[in-house]
Amino acid sequence: MSADEQTPRSTPPTEPDGVEPAAAATLPVLLRPPPLAKGDTIGVVAPSYAPRPGWLARGVKALERAGYGVILDSELSTLRRFQRSEDERRAENLMGMWLEPSVKAVISGTGGYGAARMLPHLEPEVFRRNPKAFVGYSDVTALHLWLMRRAGLRVFHGPTVDDLIPSTRDPTMASLLTALTVPRPTTRMGRDIARVVRPGRAIGRLTGGNLSLVQQTIGTPYEIDTRDAILFLEETRDPMSVADERLVHLRAAGLLRHVRGVVLGQLSLDRSEEDEFEDFLTDLLADLNVPIITDFPAGHEVPNLTLPLGTEVELVAEEQTGWIVYREDALAPSPTPPAPP
Repeated sequence: MSADEQTPRSTPPTEPDGVEPAAAATLPVLLRPPPLAKGDTIGVVAPSYAPRPGWLARGVKALERAGYGVILDSELSTLRRFQRSEDERRAENLMGMWLEPSVKAVISGTGGYGAARMLPHLEPEVFRRNPKAFVGYSDVTALHLWLMRRAGLRVFHGPTVDDLIPSTRDPTMASLLTALTVPRPTTRMGRDIARVVRPGRAIGRLTGGNLSLVQQTIGTPYEIDTRDAILFLEETRDPMSVADERLVHLRAAGLLRHVRGVVLGQLSLDRSEEDEFEDFLTDLLADLNVPIITDFPAGHEVPNLTLPLGTEVELVAEEQTGWIVYREDALAPSPTPPAPP
């Protein structure tokens, strides 16, 4: 077993969840990718399903209109067969795109399924030595958490290319471009949209993503690190009982014990099993004694704002609405331009 494979995971709890304050944690330093500049090239990769051609073309047009070049993975449109040889090839393609010097940021073409199958075939040093902004959501959560834990890299939970439309006024597109070009945006993300389950304020490193993919990391070398975290979770098309089972599993694994706040994104769930969804959340999470907001505009619906995973943020939950604001830079400082002769 290599040294990298021995990366420690969160310490299992010795006390019941939520009964003691979070202990001070020494969190690993995560690398900041450089910001995008107009004229830079964005690589579009295929860790999951193949995107629909029309939607992909629309998203590529949106990026090009915004002033960026686009390179597509050569197998982006190949239908998935989910065989080990294919997993190895897609991992090679992803690392090849990452190592391409002209590519300054990488965005997933779409979500779906298959990203977790690639992980055993990826080499952490490829990503660690070449920090680049990486964007996606849903199935891409597996790659996000792997990159944070195994490569020590900050990432971005945001739209895939097939979500994009050619309009800088579109909040999804505008949020993406801001996140990839401005090291520390000042926007109060989610204000007047998100609703409050439990008021309060908290500061912590933002982590999370799709709830089912977060659950799948439990017990792996890339298990989600929730120490002193603002935990973001979103889900789609599942019964509430399934979401409940996943949250209960996170509790049983000790992964809710030291969170400082919870942000629930767009939960496109079947709510027929529970009339008062907020009561369901409050009963399950209230003993954590942390601020909680819900209906945050990120996930499988519109808009899908881009969130800086691995970056310290502040969660503010007032009586009626809540928001997230950056507390540190998510991107590296821009290179200093050479002095004029």
